Amino acid sequence: MANIAKGVHKVLYFRKLGEAAEGAKLVFQTEHSKSYSRDRESTVTKDGSVSGSGALEDEVSISALQAETDPTFTMLSDSIVDDYPVEMWEVDLADKVEDEVNPGTFTFGAEYRQGFITEWETTNPAEDDPEVSGTFVTQFKRQKGRVTLPEADIETLGYVFHDVLADDVADDGLGIPPEA
Repeated sequence: MANIAKGVHKVLYFRKLGEAAEGAKLVFQTEHSKSYSRDRESTVTKDGSVSGSGALEDEVSISALQAETDPTFTMLSDSIVDDYPVEMWEVDLADKVEDEVNPGTFTFGAEYRQGFITEWETTNPAEDDPEVSGTFVTQFKRQKGRVTLPEADIETLGYVFHDVLADDVADDGLGIPPEA
């Protein structure tokens, strides 16, 4: 039986393209959405209509609460002003697989994109939390694969969804045995 996907398990990581640093999350992410579109043009011929496809447009909309300090927020904000490309990973924390060669090391399913932040808006209301929203436009085509997250990030994520079946034993969150 299929389970409903949980949006909280999909987290975005970013890095300035070409920078030799670990990708980092934009903190306090509240939502993101992916949209794909492709124009199809139809030409009427004497033999009937034929159609051709246009280029794929792949956009990711991002929303988050602003942190007092967040280097990823600053990098993304600078990327639109200074017009430099960014790498983005959408990591699925529910798609966790233990490495057979290195037990205790896990990889997660992910989509990888290179592109540009094309919109970046911050709001600072008097009574509510300040927010940021932006749009990432993918260049070329996104790629699918697996990523290894920094250990510190795995610790802050707590735990991911587990099934009720016996073969999906909780080994994270409260399922971590206490140290002796």
